[in-house]
Amino acid sequence: MFTARIRRSAVLLGGAAAVLLLAGCQGVVDQGGGGGGDGGGGGAAAPEVTLTLVTSAIQGTPNAAVQDAFLDMVEERSEGRIAFERTEAYSLCNAQEIADCVRDGRADIGVTIPDYTPQYFPSTSVVSIPFIGTNWQAIMQSLHSLHVDNDNARAIMDRNGLHHLATWPVGRVLIGSPEPIAGPEDLDGLSLRVSGPLAQRLFEGAGVNIVALPANEAYEGVERGLVDGVAAGMDFPVNYKLMELLPHWTDPGLGEYSSFGMWMSKSVYDGLPDDLKTIVDEAAAELSTGLGNEAYVRQAAEQCPQMLDADTVEDLTQWDPAVTEQWRTETGDSLLEGWVELATSQGLEDAQGVLDDYLAGLDELADVQGEDATLDCVAAFASR
Repeated sequence: MFTARIRRSAVLLGGAAAVLLLAGCQGVVDQGGGGGGDGGGGGAAAPEVTLTLVTSAIQGTPNAAVQDAFLDMVEERSEGRIAFERTEAYSLCNAQEIADCVRDGRADIGVTIPDYTPQYFPSTSVVSIPFIGTNWQAIMQSLHSLHVDNDNARAIMDRNGLHHLATWPVGRVLIGSPEPIAGPEDLDGLSLRVSGPLAQRLFEGAGVNIVALPANEAYEGVERGLVDGVAAGMDFPVNYKLMELLPHWTDPGLGEYSSFGMWMSKSVYDGLPDDLKTIVDEAAAELSTGLGNEAYVRQAAEQCPQMLDADTVEDLTQWDPAVTEQWRTETGDSLLEGWVELATSQGLEDAQGVLDDYLAGLDELADVQGEDATLDCVAAFASR
């Protein structure tokens, strides 16, 4: 049995140690007899590979649903040969250190927001470019293809000791505030929690004071007056309870602004038998070509009723499309150019080519439309 968790003490196997050292992770391989049987005990065979998961996707959120859909699929298709030790969100590693936990071997698979450690993920931060991504399914699928087919996108993951599994949007950005926000001019002078380097740049241009807070600290930040509000997905008002503090929520029409990523330690992935690598990669592909969206939307549909029923929420609206278009026109290509400059500074080779491939993927997948739970909820508020 190969266990990919860290072992801090010597492991004895029937009196003889059989230790396989993998880069970044100390694993244990059972080379004894038994042929994967139940050892005569009558129970189920132990998994060949046990992978420790660290995550910042809290249970009950759509992001956790996407994560769990992948984990369940791999365990099922491997017929138990791969098992996941599923730690609770934030329990083993903080959100900001999850990528490092996977890179240094404290964990084997990580799920968190790449923007917390952007230096490792320049190829996925294209999600944060405002105005270009409103098709959730196309974004996830294009990002998956990018990290399979684009040599430079793959290389940056390899350089950082990670094997890309999936990246998916966190949901359309909503602005939560004490007073209604109907256009960029209403943002001037506010302090907001905003994630995503290009979204932050856009809001700063409108006069917003950006305060960096991880998701699990946003409630306290608003409660203590560190920020006036947030620009974030539906998880924030519902799962992080910010609808208790902020009565006004609006969709400014920027589309998706940030993402969750899921990666495996490259050394652990490289150490898997070829048939298990195939199972992992096929599951990642299926997640990105539809299964992830189904899981996300199914869970997201449970968020809207909670907002509808909250007596602290006064409205959930959407900006006039003409207002959004004017803001987009004023930015021109500056955000696209800004992303190329940023990604290049973080070590991504041919960032312009990576961006071109990503945008081409969005165009090719324009007709592959998944459901949009946020827009459905805005419509539900309007019809009350």
